[in-house]
Amino acid sequence: MKTIEIDVAALSESEQRLKTAQALAHVGNWELDLVANALYWSEEIYRLFELDPHQFQPSYENFLNAIHPEDREMVNSAYANSLVSKERYNIQHRLLMQDGRIKYVEEQCESFFDHEGNPVKSIGTVQDITQLKQTEIELSQTLSLLEGYKVAMDESNIVSKSDLSGRITYANEKLALISGYTIEEIIGKNHNFLRHPDTPKALFQELWQTIQSKKVWKGVLQNRGKYHDYWIDSTIVPILDEAQNIKEFIAIRHDITKIVEDQKTIEKLINIDTLTGLPNRTKLHRDLQESSHPCLILINIDRFSQINDFYGHSFGDKLLQAFSTHLQNVLNNQCTYSHKLYRNGGDEFAILIAPYEQEKIITLISQLLSTLEKKSISIDAKEINLNFSCGISFEEVSKALLSADMALKLSKIEQKPYVVYSQANSLNKQYENNILWAGKLKLAIEENRVVPFFQPIVCNNDLAFVKYEALVRIVEQDGKVVSPFFFLNIAKQTKQYLKLTQIMIEKSFEVFKENNFEFSINLTMEDIASPQLGAFLFTKLDENPQIAKRVVLELVESESIKDYEGVIAFISMAKAKGCKIAIDDFGSGYSNFEYLIKLQADFIKIDGSLIKNINIQKASFVVVSTIVSFAKQMGIKTIAEFVENEEIFQTMQKLGIDYSQGYYFQEPQRAITKAF
Repeated sequence: MKTIEIDVAALSESEQRLKTAQALAHVGNWELDLVANALYWSEEIYRLFELDPHQFQPSYENFLNAIHPEDREMVNSAYANSLVSKERYNIQHRLLMQDGRIKYVEEQCESFFDHEGNPVKSIGTVQDITQLKQTEIELSQTLSLLEGYKVAMDESNIVSKSDLSGRITYANEKLALISGYTIEEIIGKNHNFLRHPDTPKALFQELWQTIQSKKVWKGVLQNRGKYHDYWIDSTIVPILDEAQNIKEFIAIRHDITKIVEDQKTIEKLINIDTLTGLPNRTKLHRDLQESSHPCLILINIDRFSQINDFYGHSFGDKLLQAFSTHLQNVLNNQCTYSHKLYRNGGDEFAILIAPYEQEKIITLISQLLSTLEKKSISIDAKEINLNFSCGISFEEVSKALLSADMALKLSKIEQKPYVVYSQANSLNKQYENNILWAGKLKLAIEENRVVPFFQPIVCNNDLAFVKYEALVRIVEQDGKVVSPFFFLNIAKQTKQYLKLTQIMIEKSFEVFKENNFEFSINLTMEDIASPQLGAFLFTKLDENPQIAKRVVLELVESESIKDYEGVIAFISMAKAKGCKIAIDDFGSGYSNFEYLIKLQADFIKIDGSLIKNINIQKASFVVVSTIVSFAKQMGIKTIAEFVENEEIFQTMQKLGIDYSQGYYFQEPQRAITKAF
């Protein structure tokens, strides 16, 4: 009897251990007596199915009812087939809880048969695998997303992978398409086989140093394809393993060949005179800025307007073409100094010489003019003899063009072949005028007579006035409004310009507190470089957060940027406070696409000289079209300045320019108006 008690206690302890193990593993066992049609469930199965053992009657039918409706047939078929095949089965299915939750279980079953092959008993287990299944589903979804990302990246980017030595291990179809090579020709090659020979070795050294130090490299590269070269904006990322060692490199690129070609086209159009093929005034400005102690000579054809009036403009154009060729030949033959010839506009040509000996240059110019006047030019069987006026300047870069122009004017006034600029023969009236306006400006600031006028910027789609540009004016004591043409340059010379900018910011903010329009304020590089002006502007933005997001900072004279890092830091701070950035007069000066990207421009204001001539000068139309195409690709909005009539406006609409500004809609006014 004692032995039986010990065995019962041991059995009870064993059963308790089994229950504990099943609970920990979320595994229950069941047994179906097919002869008696009796089903036994362990406690863990009741917990797993979330059923009360006192209220639930275990049976095969009730078991099927607890299974998710969509899985019942599958489970029933699996069990029925196992009775036929006499083989155990393993199946995963769902349970539907009373509150709508779903559990996942894994069920195993083995059946036993009598000597005649009839099933008599089935024994099985059920394990809760919900957490594992959810992890699998999440992993599957993640893999699906990653595959989607890969497809999206392959569709929109040029992608390749390479090993640590630079050997390409993966290339997508876009790389094959742009390079002209098949994927089979690319895989296994070193990336060097795409390197363009014109790319400096130092660039690739810097690239490898960057990625091998586990940093991301970004830059623009020219690549050599099988049939043609192409340009890419490239990002190369080192991929690290769990130990933070570089495993491979992935390169993601965008084809920017068209942008680069467009930039080259626009730079050519901007810098080359289309009539003569000579560098133009814009290129002259650029080269002057890069010179040190230049000699600048301006040569003007006397009474050229009379030739145009008498023979016609077509004849005049032919004459300018022939003369430019003649001048270039004579200059090359007689000038032993390094020199460049430009068409400065109209019938005026410029010669830039550096370095030089002053006395020899004067002798050279005297001989040059004599040679030019001795030879007539034949146009359409007509012999044309020309006379010239000439101004020579040896002044520093900032004064070279102005002083050469003064000397040229004096040459005409005094009817001398040439005049060399000096302080003695400068135009003293100009200085007198400067002194007058410096005094007027100082008084206007003191008496609060500096005011903003506003010119609307019109949406080209619906003609709504959506933005305004704040433009500085002086109101004289008699009420007359004075254009900045008379005082703005003088303000810069007399160090009063920053005061004007501060007044414009202050007064414009007050006006636009009363409405919801965007408005732009002009800032020069001098403004941006001033810590005081920057502190004043950012304080105003912080004090008026409801206005800050409507402020557009319009960068003028942006072609004169020297400290890009300082300007970019200023722009980043302004953008962080909600401001937008516009580039003024784009298409003139040094206008190029590179600094647009650097300056994070939101708007391009296309130079008015291009807009007002767009319907009469093919070059202007081509330049503007190129700018608009670039802007659309980069997501930058465009604004046309100097829209003066219906014909120009219609051209702006056809080109897809977003906004227009000009006297066709409204001249600058002191009050804000809201309709065209």
